[in-house]
Amino acid sequence: MTATPKEMLEAYVRAFEARRTEEVAEHYLLPCTFIRPDGVWIASDRPTALVLVDHLLEHARSQGYARTEISSLAVRPLAATLAELSGVFVRYDSNQAECGRFGFTYIVRAEASLWRIVVAIAHEANAFPGRTPD
Repeated sequence: MTATPKEMLEAYVRAFEARRTEEVAEHYLLPCTFIRPDGVWIASDRPTALVLVDHLLEHARSQGYARTEISSLAVRPLAATLAELSGVFVRYDSNQAECGRFGFTYIVRAEASLWRIVVAIAHEANAFPGRTPD
């Protein structure tokens, strides 16, 4: 159980680092919407979420991914059971060299004290909510 949105995010990153598809998918409250500059995907059921997670993990593996650091984390409560998390994921390969960096904005919701992601947005590392593009 994750008592806070920040704890949920840390557990999500650890599951991703361990490449545990089932455990990563447990962090999504279905249906879950995924938004990136190149498209929008909706995981409406568990099988779809598992396919999406496998795709994300395969992309990370193709970059030599080993671990993630969370930078510039901001947590904004929206309601008692709703929050926004934003920041930057910095990915490293097995040689500890940076292999990726991108911004994230997640909307998370709590059900029975368990926080899960309902909207996941990946964006440029320097783009944060409330800022207009230059």
